[in-house]
Amino acid sequence: MNREFEPAGLRRRLAATAIDFVAVPTLALLIMLVTGVLEHADDFVGNQVVIKVVLLGISSYLILNGWLLFKRGQTLGKLMAGIRIVSNTTGGPAPLFRALLPRALFFPLLYLIVLPGPCLIPMLDLAFIFGKSRRTLHDRICQTSVVRV
Repeated sequence: MNREFEPAGLRRRLAATAIDFVAVPTLALLIMLVTGVLEHADDFVGNQVVIKVVLLGISSYLILNGWLLFKRGQTLGKLMAGIRIVSNTTGGPAPLFRALLPRALFFPLLYLIVLPGPCLIPMLDLAFIFGKSRRTLHDRICQTSVVRV
């Protein structure tokens, strides 16, 4: 197999996931502190807190990774780990809707619908990474692969 299309190894995938797992919530927290979105105790009453938290998460994900995904097929973690997202059908850059939509919108919204989503869905998604192709559940849904740069 061409080195450009060699599937990303388990360590690189897990390192990229860990970096993104820390970076996105950190940025969301900074946005929350700067904007005061969830500053007062009243902000945590009712269902609006869930909507605000999801919107903060999606916003921070798009701010941190949107441009990188659009231009390079990488999140911050993937950039640092030397891997990128490619289309399974062409081997080239994944279309933006496949690289961005499930990662930024589908899974956060799915977390709200499926209980206990916040724990079960990420573990299920990541469990697929241990297969030979190293493709997570969202990679399979999006028809993408993550390869070494």
